[in-house]
Amino acid sequence: MNPLPAALLALALGVCLPAYATPTRSTPTTSIPSTSTGAISIAQVVDLIQRAPNDNAARNAATAYLAGVGEATGVLVAEAGRRAAIGLTCARPLGMSSAAALAALSRIDKGRWSQTAATPILVDDMLGRAGCH
Repeated sequence: MNPLPAALLALALGVCLPAYATPTRSTPTTSIPSTSTGAISIAQVVDLIQRAPNDNAARNAATAYLAGVGEATGVLVAEAGRRAAIGLTCARPLGMSSAAALAALSRIDKGRWSQTAATPILVDDMLGRAGCH
């Protein structure tokens, strides 16, 4: 198997097969339920980001979530690059702001927000904006 597709497959598996700390139907700061599989939904993330300017708990949760997604993506990209025979590189640093997250998530049909996992969309957006290949 070509090393680059193998590295991307490993990265994709790491992102697409999330680990769940505790089964929950909503986050402590929002009553919007997670997806039917327990993943954090677009609706949850958008709700937190929109409430963040006026709600410290929502701001803390949104910041922690976005930072976690960004850090985990960076670790996976670095590890995939380290393990591959050819490196997985990004032209620009990985990063995610609330504005970038809202822009990426808003591209999904609003009717699907409650049952669509936010993390894979944000990771894909981050990799694309950073020019990772």
